[in-house]
Amino acid sequence: MANFRSIIATISITIISISLSNALYEDQVGKFDWKRSFIGKVKHARFDNKRLIVTSHENVVASLSLKNDQILWRQVMENPQEQQPLHLHVDKDVITVSGNRNNHYVRGWDSPTGSLLWEWVIATEKSADSFWLVKDDTLVHIAPFPGSHMEVTHYNAKTGEVRWKTRKIPETWVGGTNKCAIANPYFVCVSNGQLFWFNVVNSDANTHRSQSVQTLIGESDPGNLHLLEFEGPKPAVLLVRNNNAKVVEVDEETAKALPYSLISNAIYVENAIYQLEANLENPDKLIKVKSLNLLTGQEGLSVEVDYPLGLGGPYIVAGQCRGGVCDLLLSSTDNALTLVRLPEGKVIWTREEALSNIVSVEFFELPVSELDASIEKEFAIASNDVVSMFSHRISTQTRQLYNLVLSGQLLGNSGLVRDEFGLHRIIVVATNVGKLFGIDTLTGSIVWTYRLPNVKPFKDSAMMLLVQRTARYAPLPAQCVLLAEDANTGAGVSFTFDPISGMSQRGIERLGYKIKQAFLLPHEDDDHVKPIVVVASDNAVHVYPDEGRSVVQKHSDTTFLYMLDGTIMRGYKIKANFALTQVWEVNLGPSELVAVSTRPINERVHSQGRVLPDRSVYYKYVNPNLVALATLHDDPIHKHVLSVYLIDGVTGLVLYSASHKKAKGPVHLVHSENWLVYSFFNERFRRNEIVAAELYEGHIQSNSTAFSSFGVSQLPHIQTQSYITPANPVSMTVTLTERGITNKFLLVGMSSGSVVEIPWMLLQPRFADIACGPEESCIPYMPEIPLPAEAIINYNQTLSRIRRIEVAPAKLESTSHVLVHGLDLFYTRVAPSKTFDLLKEDFDHKLIVLVLSGLIIASYVTKYLASKKTLRQAWK
Repeated sequence: MANFRSIIATISITIISISLSNALYEDQVGKFDWKRSFIGKVKHARFDNKRLIVTSHENVVASLSLKNDQILWRQVMENPQEQQPLHLHVDKDVITVSGNRNNHYVRGWDSPTGSLLWEWVIATEKSADSFWLVKDDTLVHIAPFPGSHMEVTHYNAKTGEVRWKTRKIPETWVGGTNKCAIANPYFVCVSNGQLFWFNVVNSDANTHRSQSVQTLIGESDPGNLHLLEFEGPKPAVLLVRNNNAKVVEVDEETAKALPYSLISNAIYVENAIYQLEANLENPDKLIKVKSLNLLTGQEGLSVEVDYPLGLGGPYIVAGQCRGGVCDLLLSSTDNALTLVRLPEGKVIWTREEALSNIVSVEFFELPVSELDASIEKEFAIASNDVVSMFSHRISTQTRQLYNLVLSGQLLGNSGLVRDEFGLHRIIVVATNVGKLFGIDTLTGSIVWTYRLPNVKPFKDSAMMLLVQRTARYAPLPAQCVLLAEDANTGAGVSFTFDPISGMSQRGIERLGYKIKQAFLLPHEDDDHVKPIVVVASDNAVHVYPDEGRSVVQKHSDTTFLYMLDGTIMRGYKIKANFALTQVWEVNLGPSELVAVSTRPINERVHSQGRVLPDRSVYYKYVNPNLVALATLHDDPIHKHVLSVYLIDGVTGLVLYSASHKKAKGPVHLVHSENWLVYSFFNERFRRNEIVAAELYEGHIQSNSTAFSSFGVSQLPHIQTQSYITPANPVSMTVTLTERGITNKFLLVGMSSGSVVEIPWMLLQPRFADIACGPEESCIPYMPEIPLPAEAIINYNQTLSRIRRIEVAPAKLESTSHVLVHGLDLFYTRVAPSKTFDLLKEDFDHKLIVLVLSGLIIASYVTKYLASKKTLRQAWK
């Protein structure tokens, strides 16, 4: 009997899994999705014939094509929060050194293919900054301890074999990273008005050389000096003072400063020094590249560059000259990477590497076309005068004809118009360097960019994109506000713009206070603008725009907010006089807040209850004010304890709490409708687990018209279920649709670079006293969640370092927009219940036209024959 039940259960699971599975045909690849790969802000760069080898602050080593910005190969190394690239050497092979102050990874890469040739590790007990140089096949590691000594070790670059044991050289002039630099084979430092250098390659060298800085720069007061590396024909460094630099060449005996000054952004390429200057003479070409003779400093080439508008301040990273043509690689303060060719001054390509670190995303509906807008304007005017109505109709149709024949139906030449199903949208993203992008969902191309100088994210590494008005209120333009932090003062920054065009009338507004909390009011004013309520650090309430103050006063009785201060959660109410009053407080104890989640604002709940097998309804507890929180705290017995809470944001009532012993992060929370899903790592069994909790009111619904947090008569019933995941989740979210009719799917980004669709039906907690099987549309409980290859929405396109997954509903009920961002950008559309409201691509339109035509002809023929038969019967 037990075997028979197991066979039935296996067959049921197989049938349901097949019905839920979805596949992608080969001809559909790239039709509804696109991917963009990035490397991050460049840290080191070297030219290698027709390739460019770079490392970045994202701990990535990559090769770029000089013809275009295509990535030839890319290798993603350890977590950039813990490891950073420290050295790049390009010869026959590419040698990289990455790590932190204690551990370093030395790797060799094949330059054409990016294949890993060798790898070995240097582990040190002492924590110190490191300097590196490669001489032939020897890797030299210099570990300075400022004011004390330095330790020098020689390694075989390929095998890691120690060629000379670590030498401890007592020198009090040794400094830190900005006071020292490498001038192969010397280690050079500046200290107490003296320039010191020591040969670290020669193992027999025991003494240093020194020279007064005054003899080099000719100033009695050296000021604040620091050193930069300078790769010239001779061992040299850049001695920088107050942004003025001098090239100082060193040898075994003396140091010599070349007789001219440079700016700190200068490099040596083929017997000349190249540096950038602002071009004040020609506003069309913002920067100028100048070349100087290395020995005399005499100015040579001076080229104006067509530097793209909207990029940050540039600086030269690397250069290469071949046959009178020079290529310079520029990086900018907004992480953009630009290749400039001289002497033409032409920009070959530009890479927007700021997109490798996105902090906020919003999907925007596009406006209607000019033709559709003119039709709406026609019916917007109501008049009883026949003549005026006739003249208005003629003028409107004339304008429609002009738009149709001469101008087309597009908005300008951009093609950004609303389609029938809402599949064409624009994605507005904000990056951590304060740069905004508008991205087309159809092609993935950048529609517009806007750079905000001296702007950074808040402490939680996020900026706030708040949609005040969408594009559905034609002819009023859409309006969006970005809230961020001033990089210099820490005060708030507000930027109001049109998300469709990227234009702003007011520009950047520097607020005179620090932002503590901000939220969008769900109510609109007469211009369909939702006011933004901003709470300053002193709890003063500000409203933007000013016209929205009346809206806030009107709805002050129902306006509540909460704020988190560590693990203390406080609830406030806004009074009519714009004063905050604290109404509750919840202290989550001595722990660390690791995750916060709320229901999506634009989510709609289609079904208010769950139909049970006995045809009764079990009503959902749908509370739009719930806030899910997760905390971690250390425990002397259980190591770590994870606590999860569901708290009402209006009353502060804790509706649900759970704790997991021997559990640690990363923790990911997803709150949707009446359920909560969270993931964590179980230290006891050393596996990743997912827990689903579902809230119900019972068989009687307390209020079927409007929900109120103050009208709770009893706590909700909780159903929970735990599962094992065979992979490591790094991000989770839930699909959203226009009406909420479509089945919910959980989108889980894995550390392997895949994004998997998991049906909520698979995670939904089962009732212990109710049967579960195909008849009940229920999947029997399985401890381990299956992750079939067909459920991976990015199929074979691996996404590196997934940070977040953003979703938005389309006008087509079955479809959701999905944007996955991290080191890569990936966009696609998903249909959890398949496209039940859309004809398939292979639908035979010709056959249906023939069938319908045949039926119409048959109906007329039948009608004719029936009338003749009736006539004959009447004459009988």
